[in-house]
Amino acid sequence: MRRLWQRLSTVPSQKQCIYCTTRSRTALLFPSLSRATPVTFGLFKSYQTSALFSHQPTDIRDETLFLENSNRTTNKPALMADFYRSLATQDIDQIWPLYTYLYANDLLSLLTRKNFHSLFVYTIRARASQKNLHRLTALTEDIRKCGFHLRLNEYNALIHWIGGKAVPHTHPHHLLDALQLFEDMQKAEIIDEQGKVSTNEPVQPSVTTFNTLIDIAVQLSDIRTAQKLYHDMVSRGLQPDAYTYSTLLHSMGRLGDVDGMDRLLKDIRTKGLGEMINNTVIWNIVMSGYACNGYKEKAYAMFKEMTKSNDIAQKKKKYRKQKVKATAALNQVPIADAESYRIYIDLMIHDNKRDEAIRLLYSMDKLGIKPTITIYNTLFGSFMKRTKFDVDDEDPDREIKLNTIQQLYKSMKDTQVKPNSETMYTLVSAFLDLGDTKSALETFVFLSDINQKLLKQPKRKSIHSNSVATLARERQLILDKDPSRIDPYPELLERLNSIVTKPVI
Repeated sequence: MRRLWQRLSTVPSQKQCIYCTTRSRTALLFPSLSRATPVTFGLFKSYQTSALFSHQPTDIRDETLFLENSNRTTNKPALMADFYRSLATQDIDQIWPLYTYLYANDLLSLLTRKNFHSLFVYTIRARASQKNLHRLTALTEDIRKCGFHLRLNEYNALIHWIGGKAVPHTHPHHLLDALQLFEDMQKAEIIDEQGKVSTNEPVQPSVTTFNTLIDIAVQLSDIRTAQKLYHDMVSRGLQPDAYTYSTLLHSMGRLGDVDGMDRLLKDIRTKGLGEMINNTVIWNIVMSGYACNGYKEKAYAMFKEMTKSNDIAQKKKKYRKQKVKATAALNQVPIADAESYRIYIDLMIHDNKRDEAIRLLYSMDKLGIKPTITIYNTLFGSFMKRTKFDVDDEDPDREIKLNTIQQLYKSMKDTQVKPNSETMYTLVSAFLDLGDTKSALETFVFLSDINQKLLKQPKRKSIHSNSVATLARERQLILDKDPSRIDPYPELLERLNSIVTKPVI
């Protein structure tokens, strides 16, 4: 019998997105080498010189790497030594070729349950891509074929990935896939597409499981399914946490249901869970919900209370030996962070209080709060023309505005806030709209140079010629390196091209 929330789900379509058309919804498998006919062990290239260990990326099951040089053989101890050596790097791109080698030679029986768990963990820690999603689904099948069962944390990660982590935008079929896996994890038997029945160890969902599903539903603006999941969680005796409430409040604020936000907040306090929602994240969500739906006075009041809490925290830090008095109500107010300032500054920009917003930005440094690039983008964008049809009259405050933008740009560099594509668009467009073509072109070239530096990735080293510690440091360097790139928007390129190619009279 299907649960009520699933029977009443109003997800409109099961059509798959372009990223998922090659993956079966229930089989969760994407091998590029047939699993039915493993290749003979003696046909493989020796692992010491095999292309498997090059730094070039490989397919999930690429058999062409194995079918060369049939005269060489491999001994298992040396092969497993290299496998454990690659496993120590925690880099799935280094590990996967060897794992594929073991699979193709029917040697997965040499791996323990802990090995499979490590492979699973290193895959979910890797970059969210379809390639790694296919690796996860292949690992899931291999774990079951080896007689092991998935654990709760592995199910939670798999639901998160199947629910759209590996694609830019979540689609309805991602939610359906996640709900199907949610049902399967609780069954004692699983029936695949071929009608084959396999035994399964039922696993009961946790709060994290429900939080993941609710988050997927909220991304699709399917508030009804999110609420049904919430009630299902409560009916099982599971206590929702701060993440559950923050996700529901965010969805209500995004859909304009301010009354629903207030009712949920009142219900939480009635249950004696007020301390759970007295944190900065939830206050930011509620403040953003008020700001986006026209309740600006409520948003202003919330931010002022948070900044008062900041002042008290600063005084306590400065005068540790002295008692700093604060009201009981103010003690329950969380301090403001960079996101709080972003919401408040964005609200002031829409309320035509740009000068006050800029002063507030400069005051963040005194509180030890580093601004985010979104704050700078919002301020840069406020100097742009609202539409391309605005009259090009001479602005009497042009020089003042240009000086203000230059100061903001300098502040962004001094605080070492990393720019993005939106920064390039808003900052260069603001200079162009104010008639400063030279500054616009210089800024465009400067940000483009930063982009080229970000794109340079260190070369991967062989696992044979470097120690595990060296490879681990290399992996950490890759993780720490910001993978974001600054891509100029097409409309900005078109505008700059028209300026550069304009004939000189």
